[in-house]
Amino acid sequence: MPTQTPVNKRFANSSSSPGGKPLPESGHSGLPPQIASFADLLALGLGTSTAMWTAGYLMRMPGTVVPGSILLAIILLLLTMGGMAATALTSRGISAGLYTGLIAGVFNLLIIGSLGHDLTTDHRILAYAAVSVPAALIISAVLGLLGAWLGRWWNRGRRQRMDGLGALTAVTALATLVLVMAGGMVTGLNAGLSVPDWPDTFHYGMFLFPLSHMTGGVYYEHTHRLLATLVGSGTLVQTIYILRTSLRRWVKGLAVLALLMVIAQGLLGGLRVTGHLTLAESARHMDPSTPLAIVHGIFGQMFFGVLVALAAACSRGWRAGPRSVAKASARLDRTVSWVLVGLLLVQLTLGSVLRHIGMVLAVHISMAVIVLLLCLFVGVRAWGMNPNSLILQRCGLMLLGVVTLQILLGVAAVVAIGGQGPLTHPNMGQAVVTTAHQVTGAILLAAAVLTACWFTRLHRPLPLSELGL
Repeated sequence: MPTQTPVNKRFANSSSSPGGKPLPESGHSGLPPQIASFADLLALGLGTSTAMWTAGYLMRMPGTVVPGSILLAIILLLLTMGGMAATALTSRGISAGLYTGLIAGVFNLLIIGSLGHDLTTDHRILAYAAVSVPAALIISAVLGLLGAWLGRWWNRGRRQRMDGLGALTAVTALATLVLVMAGGMVTGLNAGLSVPDWPDTFHYGMFLFPLSHMTGGVYYEHTHRLLATLVGSGTLVQTIYILRTSLRRWVKGLAVLALLMVIAQGLLGGLRVTGHLTLAESARHMDPSTPLAIVHGIFGQMFFGVLVALAAACSRGWRAGPRSVAKASARLDRTVSWVLVGLLLVQLTLGSVLRHIGMVLAVHISMAVIVLLLCLFVGVRAWGMNPNSLILQRCGLMLLGVVTLQILLGVAAVVAIGGQGPLTHPNMGQAVVTTAHQVTGAILLAAAVLTACWFTRLHRPLPLSELGL
């Protein structure tokens, strides 16, 4: 009998449909190879920008004591490290660092206007852009190139260690998780209406509001909007790339769904502030909506879940893995794991209601018990009943570990808010605890989605005739 391996080389360049049937996928769709294989550089550029923005967000928080010079040094270091990663993880040589720096620089143009001063006239905006945009791109390219020159020592054989498509979709999902965290801080600090207009910010264009004016609640609300533009841009780039290169129609559909969802999420965020479609800049003409704030919160979690599913479908293991295996337990595992995803969305909805208006703490806690038991059931089955599937074992362990952490954070969150609804004047400690609980809930949703996706990908139900039914 021939020996079977977890990944059959015969399918090394194939993809799989949800039912597990390998599908041929060149990933090129007639495009030149240098364009069709550009995903690794897109992933590195977006990942570098996300790391820079996250560091800036955390170190510029009101009350922090990180000097501006140190923050600038860290930001530039991260840009250089992006170039290092480009040569360490790809076979492109030092040119990868140049392209990574340029791509990160393009994404960073979204916030370059915030570094200007008094950009209130077209003349000032154009004059500033004429200098700052080329300078930012040149500095990004040079630092990326420097990092690549340093990083070449880690990949002297110029091996391709990164799967471009899988990395691009994973980085987009990670950037969205950062956005979920920023949104949680907005809610946790009651800063949701600190900026009274949208899409402008205090009569400035969204991308021109000065960094020096971002204080107090305005900082959390405005930076949340900026991070949303980064996620939206990353999702757009991801969708265009998948539509141009993927041969799997359902993957294209999932990518388009993600793009439509991020557009809808942006509109929901704006309508939460204005209450209706308007270009007015005065708070007198706004009608803020708390129900839309709740919908905005849960829809963001749903969007994150779709990105996680897309990242799983675009991963190397999914595309190049073995055919699915018929198992008697497949129908149960698939059903229960997707039911868990649905229950987590219900629980996250209750959490959103609790954070905005209160009243559902008892229901939220009761549902947490049900979710905990189902997580334990699914996690133990994935981890303990699939000795030949490392990915399912990892998903199961992740599910068990994250749900344990989430329960502990849930207890801490209840203590932090005193068993009440939203606090009128929350402090930073309370906001951090409740936001950590929210972010961990998003990670738990990601673990459940991954588990359900991989159960669906790797196992298929036995025909009823073989079950004797």
